[in-house]
This record gives sequence, structure tokens and C-alpha cells, in this order.
Amino acid sequence: GVTGAGIARDLSLRGLHVILIEKQDLNAGASGGNHGLLHSGARYVCSDPAAAIECNTEIEIIKRTAGHCVEKTGGLFVAVQGDDEKYIADFPSMCDASGIPYRSIDVKEALQMEPVLSDRTIAVYGVNDASINPFKLSIESMKDVTSMGGRYFSECILEGFDIDSRQIRRAKIRNQVTGEHFYICADTFVNATGAWAGHVASLAGLTINMVFSKGTLLVTSKRITKQVINRLRKATDGDILVPGGVVSILGTTSIRIDEPDNIHPTVDEVDLIVNEGEQMIPSLRGCRYVR
Repeated sequence: GVTGAGIARDLSLRGLHVILIEKQDLNAGASGGNHGLLHSGARYVCSDPAAAIECNTEIEIIKRTAGHCVEKTGGLFVAVQGDDEKYIADFPSMCDASGIPYRSIDVKEALQMEPVLSDRTIAVYGVNDASINPFKLSIESMKDVTSMGGRYFSECILEGFDIDSRQIRRAKIRNQVTGEHFYICADTFVNATGAWAGHVASLAGLTINMVFSKGTLLVTSKRITKQVINRLRKATDGDILVPGGVVSILGTTSIRIDEPDNIHPTVDEVDLIVNEGEQMIPSLRGCRYVR
């Protein structure tokens, strides 16, 4: 995923010889199943101010280093009738506390900017959100790695480690297409497997306690808005619409699960996402979803 590809590129730039393996293909996990929202940090000013500050820093780094993967859409935080008025009133001060840039936008102006917004809109703030293509980001990172002599193997799964004196000596790999086994000997092994980090650690006799959560997203058949649209409330389900090229991505949910494999969207999740989304953008009720 993005983390593994990014680490591989970083280490290659430092002069190390890198081999990256992926049990499926690039971005097969969370790095491929996401909004593509490059957060300004405004979503987290209440629930996680430290994350908000980090987002604000990282968005500028990514725009500078991988700007060709980013669409500088901008974003709107939109409140509708019935939303928590205290949260709406506190939003500017929470942004100030985390150093998140924002501007108050008149509702009439916001409706001109994004005509699909609900006529029940009562408050709007503009923020520095953007849209990123995570597939392009990982592919470009790995192209850079291979140009510096690094190697990449897809459809290759880690089956175990040979360990001597508490030191990993080599990793046993199986090509899932051909069935062939091979070994990778290295001075350092990096576990960048996201939700599967606990499983990989267990192969080395280590324990990482993991908590798993799945999220469902809906992809529309056309682009609904120019900008990212966020619900102006505490972060919860179904409150973000992100433009991604010629489509928009609506979501998400967050449901605790036992294992990260074999997870699927449910009808209840889809209904919840549409019901919440249409409060900001009524046309989401009747639009066509392709995925």
C-alpha cells in the first residue's frame, strides 16, 4: 500500500537496496479502498486535535512532493437545519486551536459554488481539503524505487521467517500465481502491512494487538461537486463526499470486525450512507451508484 511504497522510496533515496513484496497487488487493502480525501485536518479538530495538526502539515508535504497525484479541490464544511448549533459555533475556535486554515462562507455564496447543496443549509466554512489518487501515488513511488535498483514482487505472500538468535535471517515467500517458493535475505525487515501487521508479527514470534474496523463507500456514476463536501458536525458515518476525477465517493461507515479478510458492504450500510448524505446533497438519494 501507500505506506509500504512510501517507505521503500524513502529507503531507496537513502541508498539502501530495497525489495518490496505484496500478497496481491499495489493498494489492494485500505490504500485502494478509501475516499481519496487528502484531509486539511478540519474533520479532526474536535475528536483528535493532534491528528488535525498532522494533517495540516502532511497535506502541504504531499502537494509539494507528489503534486501530480493531487487535485486541489478545496473543501466545504456544511451544516443543515437540525445540526448541533454549539458545534457549529465552536468550529472556528477549534480550527484556530489546531492552526487549521478556514473561512466563513455565506450560505447564498456556497449555493452558487455548489448548487447541489441542500436548501436547508444553515452554515458553511471553506477549508484546504484536496483529492488524491492513491493508486497513482503508490505506482509513482514504486517506479521511483525500481529506477534506483529496487525490486517489487506482486502476488507473493510471506509464509514465514527463519530466525536465529532472535534475528530474522531470511523470509520465505510463495508466488501465489506459480506456486514457486523463494527466500529473501536482508539486514532489516519492515512490516508495513496495515491491518495484517499483527499476523506478520506473529510469524516472527511477536505480538501486536490489533483492533479492526471496516468502512463502506459508494461510488457515483458522475462527479457531483467541484469540492470535497463534509458535514459540519462531529465525525461520524456518511458525512463526506469526495470528487475523484469523473466520479464522486460517498461514505463512510466504521464497523468493528474480528478479521480484515472477507469483508463486504451490507444493505444497511448503503442505506445509512445515502440517508446521511442526502441531508447535505438531496440528489444523492436518486443518483446512480456504480460500485
